Amino acid sequence: MGELTRNFDWTQTSVGSPDKWPKSLQTTVSNILRSRFPMFLWWGAEMIQFYNDAYRPSLGNNGKHPKALGAKGKECWPEIWDIISPLHKQVETTGEATWMEDQLVPIFRNGKIEDVYWTFSYSSVLNDEGTHGGILVTCMETTVAVKASKETDQNIQELLRLFEESPVAIATIKGKDDLVFQTANAFYGTLVGRKPKDIIGKPLLEALPELKDQGFDIILKEVYATGKPF
Repeated sequence: MGELTRNFDWTQTSVGSPDKWPKSLQTTVSNILRSRFPMFLWWGAEMIQFYNDAYRPSLGNNGKHPKALGAKGKECWPEIWDIISPLHKQVETTGEATWMEDQLVPIFRNGKIEDVYWTFSYSSVLNDEGTHGGILVTCMETTVAVKASKETDQNIQELLRLFEESPVAIATIKGKDDLVFQTANAFYGTLVGRKPKDIIGKPLLEALPELKDQGFDIILKEVYATGKPF
């Protein structure tokens, strides 16, 4: 991105020739290009855009790169402007940075609109006069992690459904000392003559006092300690 930025004809944008840029813009762009963390900059009233190599992969293929460089923010991001416009206006008005974690912001890339998740911050960059000059975006795409987490949650829900509908009595107990019921399906409730909700969250011998002195708690504690099935 350093070469693209140097060779770009900035005179065709509102920021003008680089040799006439304010020192604040020169320094910010230099820092962005040298950083290995994904960064993006909007500068001036038209929000002219700069970004670095680390940010480049998030634009995908057959998408906004390289046209995004030097483009006006609103023209580059029409599909999400309603989402991000309030955020950058907040930064410009208050001077306070924003923070969003695992936020869904769909963008056009790879030839289509994709659901993309980001953890990002918008912060104000001051110009040479000490007033608002632009907005620095530091961000990390979290799409892979978010989708993996959602898939894990779906798998857990499916396992819980199978657990509940199983024709076999199943319960889970946690804690090497108290042996507290974590889950119990309907069939287990029928087996022990209790509603699952009446035993979940209770220690074994409190939930099923009839098991006292029968040695079940000792067996379970041994399984818990050794990991060996009984």
